[in-house]
Amino acid sequence: MQWLALYFPDLPLDVFWSGEESAPVAVIRRQKGRDIIDRCNASARQQGVRPGMALNAALALYPGLLLHERDDKRERQRLETIASWAWNYSSRISFDPLLLLLEVGGSAKLFGGIDVLLEKLRNDPRAPAAVEYHALAPSPGAAALLARLRPGTRVRRTENLQGVLRDISLAHLTRNRKLLTLMQGIGLSTIGEALELPRPELARRVGQEAVLLLDRLLGRMPDPRPLWQPPEHFQQSLLLLAEIDQAQVLQFPARRLLNSLSDFLHGRDAVTQQLHWRFLHREAPPSQLEQGMLRPDKRAEHFLELLRQHLERLQLPEAVVEMELRVDDWQAAEKIHEDLFVPQQHEDQGFLERLRARLGEEAVHGLRSVPDHRPEKGWGFREALPASGDAAGPEEPLKGEGNDPLWLLPRPRRLPQRNGRPWHEGCLQLSAFSRRVETGWWDGEDVTRDYYRARNPAGQELWVYRDRRSGQWFLQGVFE
Repeated sequence: MQWLALYFPDLPLDVFWSGEESAPVAVIRRQKGRDIIDRCNASARQQGVRPGMALNAALALYPGLLLHERDDKRERQRLETIASWAWNYSSRISFDPLLLLLEVGGSAKLFGGIDVLLEKLRNDPRAPAAVEYHALAPSPGAAALLARLRPGTRVRRTENLQGVLRDISLAHLTRNRKLLTLMQGIGLSTIGEALELPRPELARRVGQEAVLLLDRLLGRMPDPRPLWQPPEHFQQSLLLLAEIDQAQVLQFPARRLLNSLSDFLHGRDAVTQQLHWRFLHREAPPSQLEQGMLRPDKRAEHFLELLRQHLERLQLPEAVVEMELRVDDWQAAEKIHEDLFVPQQHEDQGFLERLRARLGEEAVHGLRSVPDHRPEKGWGFREALPASGDAAGPEEPLKGEGNDPLWLLPRPRRLPQRNGRPWHEGCLQLSAFSRRVETGWWDGEDVTRDYYRARNPAGQELWVYRDRRSGQWFLQGVFE
């Protein structure tokens, strides 16, 4: 087996979004009854802040330092995001603190060998975090240890592990203070010194735990670890150190959540059509935003483009302190089929999706013909574009529809008559008989009409009809 360890030392800092990349930010932890700086960014270091420094001393150097306590839950969530991306390279994934372990021996052949796989992984533009600290070893414990202490190390054979690990301090092997004290008490300080002692003697002096740790480290004993399985649904949150009171600014932290969603979908070769956003405030109830799309997708940049349009209409009751993204439904990408005989409408789809996001879904509709010869009932609304897999061919026009005007009045308008002739801004000249319509008896709105094309003195082309029962004239539409 070959285990690849990916170490992310700045993960405690990366789980928070500061709002400004240049703002000094630090993460603190409790140690021996006092708060100390656990991690800080480059801007904080420029102000003299350093990891291990007492919080009071750091604030004395820079009072405006943005602070947050370490959050194990968010760090685990961030590791799972990275695991969703790493799922493309291995189906055997395990976790250590700030570290991801991938068994890549089984998938190396699919990529053309270990070296090719590592190169692809390190240069993957979709990687959610920089893969700078990594190591390869036959055991997960050795890979994790080397990634933290000697990034870039690659050990292919088990028999070579002892030589690579021998000068590493025992303090990096275990956090069991009692065990470390016992080993240091008999003069052991490095892994190599512990390995030089006979195993029975080492076990007798410090206990069997030390022998088991060393055997697992060198691959002599199995090192069982729980394997991660991708969740069925996507749900992530992002805590904002800097509160946001303008909806449009939310697109910047949202990019991180959308990248995580894209990794989740790519890892399953899946797509989704509905995103659920929640923006949390200190006092007001959470703001909700439903982001729907005409066709399923998995691209973060497409999701973000539509989100920008939605945010233009979002009204925030107060500043946002945390944001959440949830996707409940997704489907395999291979289930999305295109009709061979229907032209692609990707450009139309993108325009209509942006329009719906900006104006609201209820404001953008397509039109469809209805099999009814009454012009005012011969059309209806439909989705602007059919959902994927529901594309249909062009609808057949109703008989005689080609002679109808493009502009129909919402309701026929009754025209006055003078000397028995219809009148609209002057006496109308009837130029052509259009058609006779007798229909609608089944719904109580039956009509019997004779349609004509007419022209008024101003030269306007009109579409009028005469009700054969009452003899009244009505204006129905206008020709261009």
